[in-house]
Amino acid sequence: MRDQIAEALDEMEHRLHGLLDSKGRVAEETHALRKLGKSIRGGLNLFGLPKSAVRAIGAIGRLLGGPRDAVSRRTTWQRLALAEGPHAEESSVAAIGALLEQHARSAARRPPSQTITWAEVRLRHTRAALSAIPEEALSHRAEKGLRKLCKHLRADLRSIVTDHGEHEFHDLRKAIKAWLGALHHLGIPKDERISEFTDLLGDMNDL
Repeated sequence: MRDQIAEALDEMEHRLHGLLDSKGRVAEETHALRKLGKSIRGGLNLFGLPKSAVRAIGAIGRLLGGPRDAVSRRTTWQRLALAEGPHAEESSVAAIGALLEQHARSAARRPPSQTITWAEVRLRHTRAALSAIPEEALSHRAEKGLRKLCKHLRADLRSIVTDHGEHEFHDLRKAIKAWLGALHHLGIPKDERISEFTDLLGDMNDL
């Protein structure tokens, strides 16, 4: 299990370097890298690593995610098809659409090499924390971590029954992503309906 997460960290480093030579696919590669990072964080949470080690992976995704988020917002906006409906003549529709398009184009730009170097430092920190766990403690930590993730997920599911705010939906989506990441590293197949639900929550967040 630890080896699988270590391999995922290696893949993340490889993808980071790939952003510097992605031949026009920066947005797609960034999206894949962020998805990988979320899965890794779910696996890391299983072992109860120091928060700094888990947050280091999240920090990489957030730093690279701004332009990619712009693509997601544009895609969600296009799904609404406002430019083709009864609101097409409203100036706000054209203004928002044009601005989102401009922001989305920035997602095709390669990140500076200094950004990749910064991310590598965070990866080394996480690798060191993962390697420091004694072999005999792995199974116990994984069982405890899975129970904790399940507890958090249930709490977030209950919270949206009474509170329907943006914060609650965002927390729920993060909890589901962490849960799915943990299941992946445990070799447990995921229910595709859950993935579809997280995509729906993502669309709501973009709006």
